[in-house]
Amino acid sequence: MHRRDLLRLLGTGALLPFVPHTLEEAFRFGHAAHLAAERHGLEVLSPAQAEVVTTLADLIIPRTDTPGASDVGVTGFIDHLLAAWYHDDEREHFLAGLADFDRRAGGGFNALPADRQTALLETIDSAKGEPGSAEAEFARLKALTVYGYFTAERVVKEVTREPVIPGRFDGCVRMT
Repeated sequence: MHRRDLLRLLGTGALLPFVPHTLEEAFRFGHAAHLAAERHGLEVLSPAQAEVVTTLADLIIPRTDTPGASDVGVTGFIDHLLAAWYHDDEREHFLAGLADFDRRAGGGFNALPADRQTALLETIDSAKGEPGSAEAEFARLKALTVYGYFTAERVVKEVTREPVIPGRFDGCVRMT
């Protein structure tokens, strides 16, 4: 299995918290969130926080021969979901987790060299944490990054060439 295929499967699983009724609706929801993010700009994240989210998202889905997370606007997507869909306490936990990344990096996650950023993420990713900790919020960020990536129009057109979420399945259809 190729890395992008695995991410595609994980993207489908990351959609589950947002599923209104069907997976098709969840895909439409993600696409609508991208459009809203483009219209509104940053709503919750400060420019410095947005830079940290962008760096983390690009470490999760880097640019290769296909676009990376920042290339398809995942930071704006996450910011819009924080503004429009998350409760105040969840939003505060997320922002506290970003601050925890900077604290653990010795004052600024983005100031670390790439190899130290990766090492810190490996440490954080392998641990469980309380809400508001870097560990807990990195898990949330990963799910949002994968969801935002695979619902981006550019990814659907250029990478998957089809929606990640399949259409309706009718198993007992009469064939005549």
